[in-house]
Amino acid sequence: MMGPGFPTWRSGPLLALSVAFYTYVFWNVRYSRLHILNHAPEIVPLLPDGDAGFRRIFARIGNPIAVFLLAVALIGFFAIFLFEAPPIAVGPATLVILGLNLIFASILEAQVVWNYVSTLDGLRRLGKEDLRLKPSTEDPMRGLRPLGSLSLRATSLYFGALGLVIPQTLLNPTPVRPAYFVFLVSLLFLGAGLFVLPLSSIHRTMLAAKERELESIRQVARTVYSAPTGSAGNPEATLTEVRDWIARTHGILCHEADARRVSELPTWPYETGAMDRILAITVTGVVAVVGRALVDVLLLR
Repeated sequence: MMGPGFPTWRSGPLLALSVAFYTYVFWNVRYSRLHILNHAPEIVPLLPDGDAGFRRIFARIGNPIAVFLLAVALIGFFAIFLFEAPPIAVGPATLVILGLNLIFASILEAQVVWNYVSTLDGLRRLGKEDLRLKPSTEDPMRGLRPLGSLSLRATSLYFGALGLVIPQTLLNPTPVRPAYFVFLVSLLFLGAGLFVLPLSSIHRTMLAAKERELESIRQVARTVYSAPTGSAGNPEATLTEVRDWIARTHGILCHEADARRVSELPTWPYETGAMDRILAITVTGVVAVVGRALVDVLLLR
């Protein structure tokens, strides 16, 4: 809590981060839902039941009961810290303000977490549908790129909120309780885990489609590489035999090009560098939180 003796170099950034956090959360709640709707035209054609399937899968994001229960859990969690804090002489008005702030912040945070979890749960359910994949010649990701975009953007929004919370913890001179450190680290690992796990079924679908194409190419190879009639380099070869050898050479070149194309097809619906970025963000956050915990143990206590 900031007071009269609180240093300005800490109170200024903490106040700015607090205002930025609430502003970001308000924007996050709206934008995360609009982002799903913006991808609807690309996702609906993939589903067997079209628009009805899209509404069925993503309807949970607007579930107020889930947000309420999550908010209650957060209120209970943070209320423990308030009761364990050293007693401070405050009036009833201050207690009311603290209580309202706790409730308001918990509801907003619950909405952010639920938007993230329900979006990725929708992707998990999408992966179990009998999706209408596009041919790899039309789209290397078979029309599934919007699913990867949804997962990546939802994860970015989630880590964006954490990116405004963790610096406040690092700047706060008051020793932070171990339970809160565990809470922050759990949120970091939750973000990294939920980025990958909901897309695992989509990954298996893309991998199976790639294997089918590779098997088809292996079957075609038996015909492409079979020698035509006549011997190569025969100076007395007929025009028909020459055409057959030219056609065979052309077929081999096309087959090799197609084999390279299929072997390079992605098996995840996002660019390969996305997972590395999420891992780097998670490791950075964990190192920052653990570093602050070590400072508390070694210097502040």
